[in-house]
Amino acid sequence: MASNAQPPFWGKILRSGAQGPDVALVQTWLNGIRTRWGVIRKLKVDGRYGSSTATAVKTFQRLDGIRDDGAVGLTTWDRLYTDFAALNGEGVVWFGITIQRGNTGATVQSAQRRLKNLVPDLETDGDYGPQTEEAVRAFQTVNGLTVDGKLGQDTWKVLYA
Repeated sequence: MASNAQPPFWGKILRSGAQGPDVALVQTWLNGIRTRWGVIRKLKVDGRYGSSTATAVKTFQRLDGIRDDGAVGLTTWDRLYTDFAALNGEGVVWFGITIQRGNTGATVQSAQRRLKNLVPDLETDGDYGPQTEEAVRAFQTVNGLTVDGKLGQDTWKVLYA
């Protein structure tokens, strides 16, 4: 069962060719659990689902006893987070890339849910559009952060503090 701290699976299967913050989060989770078995190589967290990420996912799936297709669907997403949280503690972690207009997915939706406290009419649709960008700007202003409308590391840390 997935923790409340985990961004819920957004419904889009991640596989080779995918890119964005959800891929970066998966790469971060894989890096956080790789020492468990010692056979998963450290990944560059760049938000690009290339052959190294696909191989690491497939290895994880095989070792965790789930279908090893190299793609991240609901089961793999939940298992990755559960294994990561068991070794590193629960919570939403910074994964190293800035989220901005045009990004979509579970990480965007998770941030939108946090931002709803400040902007109650914000849609939590997982799409980082103009409304989300303005909500981030408002959050940054209220919290004395650099106002750029992007979810970089400093904004992320305050949002998830």
